[in-house]
Amino acid sequence: MQPKYTYEQLLEKIVRAKVHLEGRTVAHKATCASEDLTGHPCPCNCGADEANRPVERALEALKL
Repeated sequence: MQPKYTYEQLLEKIVRAKVHLEGRTVAHKATCASEDLTGHPCPCNCGADEANRPVERALEALKL
């Protein structure tokens, strides 16, 4: 059985993830409506979601 990824491909994925994670993360402000009254997620209005996109991109880069 052939490995799914070569060593070089895995290393490239790790490096890409590291670059994305070097961006800073931001917590939601107390006044941010990131959840509605029923507890379901809703669009963020404080900018934290946009600021945390590097973390999401890093997770996608590491997806095997």
